[in-house]
Amino acid sequence: MSDGADTAAGLTIDRGARVTRHELDATSWIDVVEQFVRAPEEEFAAIRDTTPWQQTEVLRYDHYVPERRLSAGLRGDHNPLLRQTGLHLTSRYREPLDGVAAILYRDGTDFQGLHSDREMRWLDETLVAILVLGARRPFVVRRRAPLAEVVVKVPAGADPDDLVLLPGEGDLVVLGGACQRDWLHGIPEAATTHARISLTWRWTSRRGRPGTAPTFYDGRQFGGQAPRPGTRRRPA
Repeated sequence: MSDGADTAAGLTIDRGARVTRHELDATSWIDVVEQFVRAPEEEFAAIRDTTPWQQTEVLRYDHYVPERRLSAGLRGDHNPLLRQTGLHLTSRYREPLDGVAAILYRDGTDFQGLHSDREMRWLDETLVAILVLGARRPFVVRRRAPLAEVVVKVPAGADPDDLVLLPGEGDLVVLGGACQRDWLHGIPEAATTHARISLTWRWTSRRGRPGTAPTFYDGRQFGGQAPRPGTRRRPA
């Protein structure tokens, strides 16, 4: 289908955009779809300006610490871009992905540490699709260290074995297979004054053994204190 026909049909995405697959290992992979969004600057501005962003605070030990980014939950039919992306993902990967989690990195000082999406619990077979609008920033992927291994924390991107992608400006990144079980991903700080928005859809097969390890959002508490929620939100 030509660009003109796509525009006439009201498509905000390019369903024929080039897909590059990175095979991380025998069971994990990442697809990168370049220039997936047709008008990324317009879509970025629309989502940035209409989303009720909130500040998430994470419980660390005995007090809450604000995350260095803003977030929100959006309906999958919030606008044509989200609706068409969700339909495209279901058509391509043959699974019903849930969405949409939105994250706003206001500038290069906002970041997300290396993590996996363990809140899905069943991690043997998952899909995590991330649509990136705005500034291009490193997206770092690192193999998870064995539990028995003592690891010195290395900044994201500083390990020579890291896979460092640079999505932005309407690119789509899809992490599949056992990527959430065996690999970590994160957005380190960057030297930029420009904002970045990520929109995320997720799916898990719910097969295999569910994980029981704490997630990124579980509070860290010690002693005899009563349990407290791991996160709380307040308006940005």
